[in-house]
Amino acid sequence: MSRRRVLLYSDGPVFSGAERYLLELARGLPKDRFDIELVCAEDGAVDGMEEEARQLGVGTRRLPAIPTLSQRGPFLKVLRYFATNRPDVLHFNLADPRSCNGAMTAARMAMRSQFVTTEHLPMAEFDDRPLPFRHRLATRNTAMTIVLNESCRAAVLARKHTRGRVEVVPNGVADPGEPTPARRLAARATLGIAEHEGPIVGWIGRFEDQKNPDLMVEGVRRVATQRPDVLFVWLGDGTLLEPTQHRIRELGFAESCRFYGHLPHGRDVIVACDLLVNTSWFEGMPFTILEAGIDGVPALAPKIPGMDALVADRASGLLIPPGDGDALGEAMIGLLSDTNRLEHLGRVARERVKTLFSLEAMCQRTATLYDEL
Repeated sequence: MSRRRVLLYSDGPVFSGAERYLLELARGLPKDRFDIELVCAEDGAVDGMEEEARQLGVGTRRLPAIPTLSQRGPFLKVLRYFATNRPDVLHFNLADPRSCNGAMTAARMAMRSQFVTTEHLPMAEFDDRPLPFRHRLATRNTAMTIVLNESCRAAVLARKHTRGRVEVVPNGVADPGEPTPARRLAARATLGIAEHEGPIVGWIGRFEDQKNPDLMVEGVRRVATQRPDVLFVWLGDGTLLEPTQHRIRELGFAESCRFYGHLPHGRDVIVACDLLVNTSWFEGMPFTILEAGIDGVPALAPKIPGMDALVADRASGLLIPPGDGDALGEAMIGLLSDTNRLEHLGRVARERVKTLFSLEAMCQRTATLYDEL
């Protein structure tokens, strides 16, 4: 039986969790059944994504994004590509009202075939507005929409113009092995943190409104006044990075915080943390929490739609009211004061991710859906 050609498409202008999703699919889809190609935007911010795909042995192609259908040059270039490249499975990533509209319309004109799409944030605030016509046009060939949890599924089904099946496939991650002391020390060394320093609290994400880094600043303020020994590790970049750093300095907590920007292999240093904090207003299924869990690092996260499927409250981590600085500070202080509880939560988190959110399960389920097209 010949392998089926799968084209994974993203026009995202940055490298974030949605783009990580495509790389994990490229990594885990059965190579004896599928020949995979990754198409991503020409924006330089995703150069690392292309390079990582190549390291996985996956073919890549760069095409221009099409912000509006009136941009004829980029549209015709993408149209020509789809007219001459006809994969068996065409999978558009983050195909919500913000992205992929132009490419999906071009593919529809060139191929007249059916698509698979993945929507990561259908419950986000911008989806409360009526869907634009260009999105309704683009999605007419959608045979199947993959979502990450039941909350996402409900949000997609609530739309008036949803096409095709809506299937839940949770994100998954590979198991790098037991979080041994040697791995933790190596990760600390990468961050320039000595063995005796800490404990370490990690915050990982894009410095944008969705991720709400201001709330983490409030948490730092509450914790650092009582526990000056705690180190806060910030990984990521974005428009709010400099304002966040400025506020930390203004509050006098610069010595408690270390900012590393975007680390190409940031996943490898999560194991250095004792606790991971997520402060987002909304999420799909963040890989950072899964990667922390598989490394035995519990998560403290907001109780927002879908998060309870990822973090078992008081079993593998803690859920707190979103946007509540007092609750965040109190929870961090409580957890950091009870090492035994932290370790227990971490063990449960690791077993939970291994059982429910493995990369193998994610890719096998996706492969089965491809076969059903």
